[in-house]
Amino acid sequence: MKFLKKTLTPVIAILLVFAMTFSAFASVGTQVKARELFVASKAERVVFDALDVVIDRLVKAIASIIPTPKYWFDKEDVPGFMEGTTEFLDKSQAGTTWSLGYDSRSLLPENKEDVVGKYYVGGTIGFDGKLATGVEDDLLVRTVALNDSTGRGTAVFAVLDSYGLSLTDVREIRTRLADWAKENNINSITVSVLHQHSAVDTFGMNGDIFRMVFLNPARTFFGLETENGKSDEYMENLFNTTVASIKAAFSDMTEGDLFYGTADAVKYIYDKRQPYVNDPNFNRFRFVPADGSEETWIVTSQIHCVGNGASGTLVTGDYPYYAEQEINSHGANVLFIMGAEQCNTQEKDETTVIDYTRNEVGIENTVGYGKSIARDLIAITEETEVTPLLNIKYKEIYLPLDNAILLLAGKAGLFENIVRIQKTDYFILTEVGYMEMGDDLAFAIVPGELAPELAYGGCLSAEFSWSGEDWQYPSMQDIVTAAGKDRTLHVIGLANDQIGYIVPDNDYMSMIHEDSSSIEFVSLGKTTASKLVESFADLVG
Repeated sequence: MKFLKKTLTPVIAILLVFAMTFSAFASVGTQVKARELFVASKAERVVFDALDVVIDRLVKAIASIIPTPKYWFDKEDVPGFMEGTTEFLDKSQAGTTWSLGYDSRSLLPENKEDVVGKYYVGGTIGFDGKLATGVEDDLLVRTVALNDSTGRGTAVFAVLDSYGLSLTDVREIRTRLADWAKENNINSITVSVLHQHSAVDTFGMNGDIFRMVFLNPARTFFGLETENGKSDEYMENLFNTTVASIKAAFSDMTEGDLFYGTADAVKYIYDKRQPYVNDPNFNRFRFVPADGSEETWIVTSQIHCVGNGASGTLVTGDYPYYAEQEINSHGANVLFIMGAEQCNTQEKDETTVIDYTRNEVGIENTVGYGKSIARDLIAITEETEVTPLLNIKYKEIYLPLDNAILLLAGKAGLFENIVRIQKTDYFILTEVGYMEMGDDLAFAIVPGELAPELAYGGCLSAEFSWSGEDWQYPSMQDIVTAAGKDRTLHVIGLANDQIGYIVPDNDYMSMIHEDSSSIEFVSLGKTTASKLVESFADLVG
């Protein structure tokens, strides 16, 4: 144990830097928006890249002496994959109609105060862990089941108030539903999160770092279970509750019409990293039941849920929860879905927060921020009808785990993604998806936090990128257009897995440079984006 502690001491230092940097990135601020593009000098980039190499080799050397966790395995077939609709239709069919069902239920214990001092809170990494100190509001799973009446099955979308879920846990949910899904012609189950930095830890990174780093390798060596920030009790309840919500949403399905409209999102976004490309809208899909029952809105947002700070210990659902309260009072259900939100944090000032105060990070302004967004969504008047058509398909992909710090964190038990080992190389098994709705909407379904420029275009040119090279691939929107599909692209992010940040290869910079905004610390590696985009192109066909 003494040898192990001495050997792993550098790990603690590295993870501390990571934690401090990540906290700085995630904190909400009202800084002046810098929009002019810039790049570090070539000499500076050379020096920082060289330091990255030193860190990489040091960390890999340390990681090499840590036993491989038993939940990492070399298997081709991992249960729980759902491919989607087996047949894609080119356009909506005459005589079809939408059917939608909705459900929402709590993920917290019946006595919510039981969370305090018992469960860790997601967000930044802390040496002593982030045990919850209070519960401000509920954490929910919200589910929509959607069918276009073409006989090709029902697609289910469950969104959890959570920092992140690994594919391991998503596959557990699907496996528990396998027989039911087959009996009811469910073609896909998409499970995503709203990425709250104030939700109970369901990913694992926010437990007691010392215990994880120093004790988990020994546990693995002796064949014992490792520990991290996840609670087995909480996760079992999450599985059962999500399964129940999915079944209830399916049972709640009723026929109706679907409409699409947008509200301005620009004033709500503070983008912390160039090239400052974003979806400028909140996108609202409004389902109106034919029987006159409550409407259900599906809203895509692209703003981090860090309203109460990333390092806080108060449990809250953040701005989507408070926006939901306002929308509920208007007589509608709502399902928020996180889009391409990399580096997009909350712009809070007098123009974006009802009853704004000078307290930049806190519940008061988060409540006002959510209500402001809700009122803008409620005010949407211009809409187009979405004709009944839903195509969706998924593909399994393996992405190289090249980031030595994430490799080390994974071996120390901080996260439980599905890892495949090939000789000395490590790969993360994950999924990428493509969906079409109506005759003019498309969706990229991605397993992490996507840089918006990868979806919409505008990646940095050689003049401004860290590598001094151009991005060599078309945007996801251009991929859809080039395939002969006249569709506007949207993004469903953090879907079915949490693989971290997805950064254009040409701007994958030194993780210790201040301009990184800690993105590279929690990215699988510098080829993640290109491999993901290639897989997306294969799906679009």
